[in-house]
Amino acid sequence: MRRIICLAVAIAIIFGIAACGASDTRTPTESPNLYAILTIEGQSTQRIRAIQGVTNWFWNGGGYMSDSAHPLQLNQRNFDTATLSLHGADGEIVLELSGNYPPTSIYARRWRAEYATGGQPTDEMFDNWEPIEVDGTVMRINNNGEDYIYEISAIWPDTDSFATYALRVMHD
Repeated sequence: MRRIICLAVAIAIIFGIAACGASDTRTPTESPNLYAILTIEGQSTQRIRAIQGVTNWFWNGGGYMSDSAHPLQLNQRNFDTATLSLHGADGEIVLELSGNYPPTSIYARRWRAEYATGGQPTDEMFDNWEPIEVDGTVMRINNNGEDYIYEISAIWPDTDSFATYALRVMHD
């Protein structure tokens, strides 16, 4: 009888290990945070954590969806800890996601910061965005004297996951 029990335990352990090995261990169970690191020649580096926006996150065995206000529906106070300052110069922003699960694609667009009023943006405000080129994980920012709200979208198509993030860049 003990042999049968030992055999049953051994089989359960073997199948348990095989089942664990079949799971997707590469995909974390939480969507990553986005950090933006601004470098301006001759100035100190700035690093902020962007505001997490709409997210659909899936992994083997689970997933979640979270809704969030559009970046233009946030008021300026929401960006107090998610603001980079160009100090009158051009700069380069490196986008760094927490964890070790890089997205396949990163896209960015921006709106004039004055459109972020905390209320419902008009269609004209919402439609008046500019695409921003992202080269790998780098955005080059030209200071044109305007403040902007940026929306960054990271996409992981292998798990049908995506996450959006928001931050503000000020020209001063």
